[in-house]
Parts: sequence; structure tokens; C-alpha cells
Amino acid sequence: MTVQHQRSGLPLLAVALAVFAWGFGPLFVKGIDASAPTIVFWRVLIGTAIAVAFAYVVGGRLTLRLLVVAFPAGVCFALSFIFGFASFRETSIVNATLIPALQPVLILFVATRLMGERRSGVELAYAALALTGVVVVVAGASSDGATLEGNIFAVLNLLVFTGYFLLGKRARDNDVHAWSFLAAVFVCACVIVVPWALVASHDLDSIHGTDWLLMIGLILLPGMVGHGFMTWAHHYVDVSVTSMMTLANPVVSIVGAWILFEQDLTPAQMIGGMVVLVALGAILRRQRTERALAAEAALTGDLLDE
Repeated sequence: MTVQHQRSGLPLLAVALAVFAWGFGPLFVKGIDASAPTIVFWRVLIGTAIAVAFAYVVGGRLTLRLLVVAFPAGVCFALSFIFGFASFRETSIVNATLIPALQPVLILFVATRLMGERRSGVELAYAALALTGVVVVVAGASSDGATLEGNIFAVLNLLVFTGYFLLGKRARDNDVHAWSFLAAVFVCACVIVVPWALVASHDLDSIHGTDWLLMIGLILLPGMVGHGFMTWAHHYVDVSVTSMMTLANPVVSIVGAWILFEQDLTPAQMIGGMVVLVALGAILRRQRTERALAAEAALTGDLLDE
């Protein structure tokens, strides 16, 4: 990590923007009048073209070696789309949202065991508080329609997205170019998603008018901004921290649905959302302070060595 980035806080800002952008994903999907396979088809197909073009614009490139490195992450990325949409279709919104929100629990376990990351007791307490707030926010939504099959899809989505998250972190720790890696992930995901959607969809030509505007918003905001900024930030921020920040996703989605679609928002959900944001803000503040101190220590050490 460069001292400049440590002191500027740009990686933490990128994580916050990525999480905020991801929260808009369900809102765009809700507004598009098309089947889930059709939405996934166009999102990945157009997203791949944009990701590849942007990678070259910023000085990256695709190579066969990079595609091989990115293939496992691309597979997880594609399966997350498929399982995620299937879970929202087959089970309640509560289960489909809350089960994937458990990702930080898995990440904390893996990061501690495999990556040597350590979080303080205070940070873990804030994370537990944020998770409690998420439960309150999501539990306020309708729980009708829960099924075992849908819950299994939600668990599978949790597992494959966690895999994608960790693989992205490992690639960035190995200094793989962020936008080139994201482009390669999209290309690999396209290989899986496009054939699946061609078989599963019955309305690929149903996107018209404002649906295209919503589709482009879905591709650019959650897709390019969300995944792009998070991929870049993986090189500078511990994966246990970035995963904890994703707990804000359900809050952004549900508040957005309240504003845009006039869905009911209960007082308990409002309080839960505030708890999540305050707890995550405390984690971010601690991270910025600790990284600034580490940067100053590193800079002081460099000066003393001269």
C-alpha cells in the first residue's frame, strides 16, 4: 500500500461508494419489466463490453494468462447472478436478502485463518451491532413466500459471492491490474451466463424504452462503479473490513425502495438502518485513523533510514 493512499483515505472512500452503488442494484432490477434471465443476459453481455473497453482506456489489457487467473472468480461471479436472482424468485425477500448478508461472518473466519488479518474486539463489536441492525431492517419486509429451495439458492449465492470476493482480494494482493482483472472476470462470466440465459429466457427482446435506461444504470452503477471500485480497493483495504461494509447494502436498497417505490418503511427499520450506518461509520473512522498512524510511522521510518 502506498503512503499516499494510506493518508488520503481514498481506498475507504472507494469501498463506501462501491457499497452504496451495489445497494441500487435491486432498485434497478425492480423497475425493469423483463424476466430475471433476460436482465442477467443483457447486464453481463453489455457489462463485459464496457469493462473490456474501460480496462484498455486506463492502460490495462486482457491476456490469456489473466483470463486463466480470473476464471475461478468469473465462475463465482456468474453463479452469484444466477443463484441470487433465483433466490429472490423462489423465497421471501427477507431470506434472500438476509442470508447473503451473512458474508462478513464467513469472511472474518477465512481472513483470520488464511490471510492473517486480525480485527480488534471493538471492531467485532461494531460489526455485530451492524449485523443486528441489518436483521431489524430486513425483518421489517414481507416474509411471505419462503421456501426451502429458495433458501438453498440464497445460501449458494452467499457461498459463491464470498468466493468471488476472496479471489478478487487475492488477485489484487498479487498486484493484478484492477480494471483488467474485472474485465477478465466479466469475460469469463459471460461464457457461463450467456448460454444459460439463452436457454432460460423467453423474452430477450422485451427490453424497451425506459427499461434500457434502467439497464444502463444497472450496468454502470452497481456493475462498473460497485465492482470496479471494490476491486481496486481490495489492494489497499483488508478483506474483513470491505466485507463488513457490505452490511450497508440492504439499508441502501430498502431506503431507496421507500423513496422511489413508496414501499412502507417502519420505525424499527429506520432505527435499524441508523444503527447499521453508525456502526459502519465507526469502523471506517477507526480504519482511517489506524492507517493514517501506520502511514506516519512508515514515513518516519523512511526518513530515519535516509
